Amino acid sequence: MLLLNREDIGRCVELLTLVRALEKAHRGFALSPPVVPQRSIITHERQKAFSLFMPAFLPGSQTLGIKVSSFHPGNAMHGLSGVNGAVLLIDIDSGRLLAMIDSAALTAIRTSAMSALATDKLCPRERLNLAVIGAGAQAAAHTKAMAAIRDLGQVRIFSRCLAKSVALAERLSIVLALPVEAVNRMEEALADADIVCTTTSHDSPLPLIGVHQLKSDAHINAIGGSTLQACEIDPRLLGNAQVHVDHLDAACRESGEIAQALALSVIGVKDIREIGALAVEQPSPVTHKQGLSYFRSVGHASQDMVVAACLYDVAMARNIGKHCDYLSG
Repeated sequence: MLLLNREDIGRCVELLTLVRALEKAHRGFALSPPVVPQRSIITHERQKAFSLFMPAFLPGSQTLGIKVSSFHPGNAMHGLSGVNGAVLLIDIDSGRLLAMIDSAALTAIRTSAMSALATDKLCPRERLNLAVIGAGAQAAAHTKAMAAIRDLGQVRIFSRCLAKSVALAERLSIVLALPVEAVNRMEEALADADIVCTTTSHDSPLPLIGVHQLKSDAHINAIGGSTLQACEIDPRLLGNAQVHVDHLDAACRESGEIAQALALSVIGVKDIREIGALAVEQPSPVTHKQGLSYFRSVGHASQDMVVAACLYDVAMARNIGKHCDYLSG
């Protein structure tokens, strides 16, 4: 069994390669749909936490696995990561474990790669301004992903903790060789933003971003606050946007914005498109976009397995990670 930790994954990752792999996989899903049971959730009342169990089988590539992730917000008080878990890849022929991969690191790159795919399909191929709301792991991953997929102009980061925003902006300025600015007010970040990535832990139905705070042709990658109680974006905004999701059923069950927009009759189910449709259509490169576009990612185990399989193949080819035969005895 191959073990891949966060550092190993960082050595394996080529974001554009992952984006193309996810695009190819979604085209294949149209012909050979993945088998993905609804994920199981176990809540831990005393810890105010929960654990998710997400199996998936991809018939086209014969990829089988499960992701287990636990979310413990209180961990930050003890200097621990709030998200922990692993992705297990299973050999379809023998049932043996092929790999155990850090799920928090995998989730960050999978989510940012999906946002990059949506951005690539929906945004003009020109110099664009980026606003990132949040200053955690997903904020960092999304800034890097947007820089990989588009030439960026101004990059602004806003979070509830200015010190975290400043630290992230300084780090990303060095890594990306781009001027990245931390700002005091969300309105500063959103002003003139062509791409907006919301990566927060927001858990309230009161939206963070209102209808009139965005440019009329902005693109939104909404990936935080993924519960039915949370709205990062005002649901009414969806009525004037091209609405895309990573998976329709999951988004309707797990996204507060989608569920509330449907309940308010701002949009209908027929108005929501899955990202796979864009992959299948393979539209010509976007040169101009009219109106708002919105992509809501709630995560899907099929995407996790696509990324896990890519990481496994690269790691095996480059001899990255550690092999453990403990279980084989």
